[in-house]
Amino acid sequence: MAIVSSSSKIEKILIIEGNPSFREQVATTLKADGYVNVFAFDGGEAGLKGIYDILPHLVLLDISLPDTDGYQILARKQAEPLLTKIPVFLLSAEGVPINMRNIPKDSVAEVIISLHASSRDILEKINHYFGHEPRADENTSGSKKEVEKKLLWVEDDKLIGTILGKKLTSSGFNLEHAKNGEEALGMLSKGRPDVIVVDLLLPGMSGFEILQKLKMDDNLKGVPRMVLSNLSKASDIDKARVLGADKFMVKASTYLDQIVAEIKGLAK
Repeated sequence: MAIVSSSSKIEKILIIEGNPSFREQVATTLKADGYVNVFAFDGGEAGLKGIYDILPHLVLLDISLPDTDGYQILARKQAEPLLTKIPVFLLSAEGVPINMRNIPKDSVAEVIISLHASSRDILEKINHYFGHEPRADENTSGSKKEVEKKLLWVEDDKLIGTILGKKLTSSGFNLEHAKNGEEALGMLSKGRPDVIVVDLLLPGMSGFEILQKLKMDDNLKGVPRMVLSNLSKASDIDKARVLGADKFMVKASTYLDQIVAEIKGLAK
């Protein structure tokens, strides 16, 4: 079933969401903000047919659906040349972990994972994506803009780098993203960050070696360090802590919102 609004924003937005109350909440919020065409579907098969028929400007896709899950929808969408360029915001409104390895390359523009997902947050991301200014009543007059914290992140995985990188930037970080140890050390020579996040499995210099070099650099004393890796053995965690890591998080078992929250905590 399609829900259509009549107002001034012309982009067609298609929602595929298994939770009926949240689906209606998102659709209602979008319509109230002035989107002309909002279409909502409760299942993957109906939603996929809607993508074919409507050719929307943006798809909001729930990862957990009653029939075909979000991963399958993405794979089938990307297999059709006509549909590959349609951007997708992948949703996990109930905080269900998203397996990044199951996401087809270049198929997702944004990942939203939250135990307390808000339709207003989703609206804000959509307006930002399309370049729409927020409504006047959404602005906080007289409020001071929070100072951006400088974050150095060392990660070579392109998919994770893209998805989490967007999340970190939209969360207010001044992000410097290095793909290996050499790049990271070059960035550090130009300025001191507020927090450093390091993967352990990297090309060339390992994350452990990077931590060792950070520990030996007096100019970086007091800069908090986090390890974000898929290594999860107790010996790896202990070694990282001995080398100065303040926090150790495992990618595969951690929500994006949790990662951002922990980094913000370290950067204070």
